[in-house]
Amino acid sequence: MPSSPELPLKLLLVEDSAMDAELVALTLEENGVPFTCDIVDSLSTYQQCVKEHDYDAVLADYRLPGFTAYEALAALQSAGRDVPLILVTGSLGEEAAVDCIKAGMTDYVMKDRLFRLPMVLRRSLQEYALRRQKLAADQRLRQQTRQVAIMNQVLRKMRETLVLDDLMQSTMDLLHRVLDVDICALLMQEDVAQQSKLQTVIARCVSQPTPERDRLLGRKFECGFQRHYGDRLLQGQSIVLSTIPIDSPVDILSISQSWNIQSTLIVPMLYQQTYLGSIALHQCQRQRDWSREEVDLVEAIAGQFALAIHQAQLFEQVQQQAQREQFLNQLGQTLNSSLDLDFILQELVRLAGEYFGVDRVVLLRHEAEWIVPQTEWRASDAVIPSLDLPLPMHEWQDFFRPDGDYLTQKVWHAPVFLEDPWVQKIPSARLRGQRKHIQSMLSTPILVRGQHYGELSLDCTQTRRTFTTDEIQLVQRLADATAIALFNAQSYERLEKLVQERTQELEQEKRISEAANRAKSEFLTHMSHELRTPLTGILGFADVLSRQLHGPLSSLQRQYVEGIRSCGDHLLDLINDLLDLSKIEAGREELFFEPVLVQEVCDACMSMVQETAQKRGLRLILDIAQDVTVCTADKRRLKQILSNLLANAVKFTDEGSVTLKVWQQAKALHFAVIDTGIGIAPSDQSRLFQAFQQLNGGLNRKYEGTGLGLVLSSKLARLHGGQITVSSELGKGSCFTVILPEKIPPLSPSP
Repeated sequence: MPSSPELPLKLLLVEDSAMDAELVALTLEENGVPFTCDIVDSLSTYQQCVKEHDYDAVLADYRLPGFTAYEALAALQSAGRDVPLILVTGSLGEEAAVDCIKAGMTDYVMKDRLFRLPMVLRRSLQEYALRRQKLAADQRLRQQTRQVAIMNQVLRKMRETLVLDDLMQSTMDLLHRVLDVDICALLMQEDVAQQSKLQTVIARCVSQPTPERDRLLGRKFECGFQRHYGDRLLQGQSIVLSTIPIDSPVDILSISQSWNIQSTLIVPMLYQQTYLGSIALHQCQRQRDWSREEVDLVEAIAGQFALAIHQAQLFEQVQQQAQREQFLNQLGQTLNSSLDLDFILQELVRLAGEYFGVDRVVLLRHEAEWIVPQTEWRASDAVIPSLDLPLPMHEWQDFFRPDGDYLTQKVWHAPVFLEDPWVQKIPSARLRGQRKHIQSMLSTPILVRGQHYGELSLDCTQTRRTFTTDEIQLVQRLADATAIALFNAQSYERLEKLVQERTQELEQEKRISEAANRAKSEFLTHMSHELRTPLTGILGFADVLSRQLHGPLSSLQRQYVEGIRSCGDHLLDLINDLLDLSKIEAGREELFFEPVLVQEVCDACMSMVQETAQKRGLRLILDIAQDVTVCTADKRRLKQILSNLLANAVKFTDEGSVTLKVWQQAKALHFAVIDTGIGIAPSDQSRLFQAFQQLNGGLNRKYEGTGLGLVLSSKLARLHGGQITVSSELGKGSCFTVILPEKIPPLSPSP
């Protein structure tokens, strides 16, 4: 109870006697109780006073003319006044006193014991003060409990979903219901990067019970509370207005009048000093004093919301990055999957349309006088096709200037297509927008090796859309990939054409070569037969002369006849080699394979060169392994091969030996002719098996021959399914090895 005159009690005395009222007042004054009081003696006056005034206590008699203390208590409670009511009465039994206390009266004092009144008044006021404190504490506890419950609901929703829109909607609906407001909206900053001053926010989410919710949802606010209180919001300070000040800026008064806003609470959402948006609560039907607990609740939710928005943005970025990587992987797979240009381009526009979620993607190609749609993708059949509308090139000359914005920045972004300046200037662009229902468009050029091929255009036909910087960069990468596909396809077409032309040339050359080979073979065969006829006569006459059937010859004549015979034999061998070679090249040589005694063949070949070797003073050595007895071969041709090799070895060996060595190895029979002759330089070994080749002029002058022996031997070895190898060292000798398989494969004659 106040103890100084500066804080007097305000009392209401309900007495029908002025004398009794004076006694009560005098008692209080004598006991140092400062007070002011109103005195009433009727029920109507009493009811009016408790409704219009606040009192610290009511002192009432038990029974008054026209009403009782019970009616006084009822009127006090009906007015919502939580103050003590003390009975000051002349007579009151114990039973009546108990009933009064039970009914809600605070205490009672008998008039003959008024000295107790100050004490009873002090005690009653202290009890009510304690009770009010307890009620306030209980109220705060209930509010805290409710706040914790609301926060738990919000946190549980955050744990249940990363879908930001669902979280926003459920939280706005919860706040609307719990705080009993008329409008509950979540306002998001349009451009988070622009933090210096708040200009534009968007109503991202509005509670379901909000009147005219559809009118408010998605609306941009470029003025009003955000602009006027922007600096405070950016600093994290809440805007708490119980009333809208009449001196507020015109835009605030305008929006308040438009929505009938009486009171407002705007709480900012900040994450690491970055303003993300705010939660706006408006009371429209009445004015409202926002309690500290309500402000704390909304601020706590705003803090959690800022964290949730940041996490959702991170999650969205991760998802976008994953989708981006998947898109790029699909793009790479598409480029590497085929060389069919039409298929690749169709896949590229399909991937672009599905990834960016547009209605139509068109690839345009520049021709001499027209810009022609080459291929397109549409989200559904309801989207109008655009392949039937070419654009005249002469209307676009300024747009496609090399130093113009389009080719330097490599992008044309028209969020509102028909209002774009270029669309206003170019009739065919405006016509395309109208006929093809283009609301928004993003186009980027396709440059193939620096040459402007065409455009890749993404069209939105149902709604307007503003593409982000990341999306624009990704579309430009897609255009680069399209350029790569076009370049590869063009290169492949050029290469394919060159290969086709070269193949035709090679086929023509092959036909000419085959015709020449046939002509050569036919000529050699014909000439060989023609040469053998006179040669046979020459050899016959030489034989007659050498036998001296028609008279004796002088020694000089016999020498000449022997020379004629020797030259004729050499010429006959040459003709036979030519015939054999031409038959092999013509594919008419047939071998007769049979079991052959290796010893017999080798002895016959060695005997053929024995006389020449003896004349040159050379040793002939035959070395046949013991496990070698029989081989499968054409006996005559095997002799021819070994004889040629032995004859060459003897011819090119001045001293030493010539060896024929035979052994079995790896299911093949090896015949090696080894000499100690002049040897062969490595650079000359590649020409050994070419027809009519001798290694140098010096050899050509010293050693006679045509160079057909090794060629013929090599071809005969291949007809056996084998080969001839050579190893040689200049000045030390050579080794020619004939390798024949145990089983002769059915080989076709090689040319």
